[in-house]
Amino acid sequence: MDRAGCRSFDEYDEHWEQAEAIVREAPPGSATIDRARFDATLWNLCRDAGVEVHLGQKVERVDRPVGGGWNVRIVGGERYHAAFLIDATGRRSLLPRARRASGPRTFALYSYWRGEGLPTRPHIAAGASCWTWAAPVDGLGFHAILFVDRHALAEHGPDLREAYIRGLAKTGLFSLLANRANCSVVSACDASAWYDDESCGLDFIKVGEAAQSLDPLASMGVQKAIQSARSAAVIVNTLLRRPDAQSIALAYYQDLLKRSARAHRRASAEIYARSRFADMSFWQARSEEANSRGKLRKPNSLSFSGTAPIKLDTSRLIEHPCLCGDYVELRLAVLAGSEREPVTFLGDATVAGIVAAVRSSGTWGALRTSLARSRDATTADRICAWLVHNKILHVGAPE
Repeated sequence: MDRAGCRSFDEYDEHWEQAEAIVREAPPGSATIDRARFDATLWNLCRDAGVEVHLGQKVERVDRPVGGGWNVRIVGGERYHAAFLIDATGRRSLLPRARRASGPRTFALYSYWRGEGLPTRPHIAAGASCWTWAAPVDGLGFHAILFVDRHALAEHGPDLREAYIRGLAKTGLFSLLANRANCSVVSACDASAWYDDESCGLDFIKVGEAAQSLDPLASMGVQKAIQSARSAAVIVNTLLRRPDAQSIALAYYQDLLKRSARAHRRASAEIYARSRFADMSFWQARSEEANSRGKLRKPNSLSFSGTAPIKLDTSRLIEHPCLCGDYVELRLAVLAGSEREPVTFLGDATVAGIVAAVRSSGTWGALRTSLARSRDATTADRICAWLVHNKILHVGAPE
């Protein structure tokens, strides 16, 4: 990460919930990176691993020939043939798109500021109809990004700079920059959240932002891209080496994107709902998931008698595809939560192993003892509590 221009931060400035800005402790591992240096570092790692890398070439188009596979045409006329195609071209995506929105249309306006006395920590701030994220980037200056509603941006006309400055002023960030620095050219790009309904097939797969884009509030673009690439490697390996498992591999990847989109939208909605401008239309549109969720009830006590009988809700058990080493395989899963999300592992414990322990135990005490044989007692109790709180395990009358 040092070679990739990583700059770590212990604190950041927040002007979100309260009328005054405050300094918060940054989560462990918080950092900004220089994308050009980061990408160059990844290319070098690929070369070291034996990958043939061709830089400076731009793909003009891809076609499926009659005989199968893909023809990849490079600007300048050079062609390559591939049996399998991985589209990692970001939002523009070479392959046909089938994108499904998972949030309101959002645009990002951004620029680099240079000068003396600029903020030295990341800064996040809310405005009545927008929000900003900014941070110092080594060698480039202070990078400030304004996020606005796509339709509201159209009202400002073609002058992006004016819209950008007005937005920064609404969040209070402009007052920290105006008399200290000058900004470079203001650029714009789409920052909406979505996922692709046709992200993979028998001879192709989309990864990174060619497959899914998260709400920028998640601040996980690079991390999510790397995670999707790791998953895609297992998907491709399964498609090529286990033809009988191709259908479950394709289903797994598409389901992974859908569940990821739902989870990130819920998480982002909770943060949007905490803004001091939460009653404004910009914020209401982005916090709908938070507003529609009921309050969690306090879980019941788990002080059960050791002889209390237990019963498993078998209607919640299904076979579900999951990543197992180098392949996608069907494993026993349990449907948990209000949205019945499939869960195949609880920490390092498989659902299949837990179900076997429940079926062989019969009582609350026997189950705790059985689970504690292969892990510490605290972890065993947490597994039991999770099963009860999700109404997967029913226990006799508590003490």
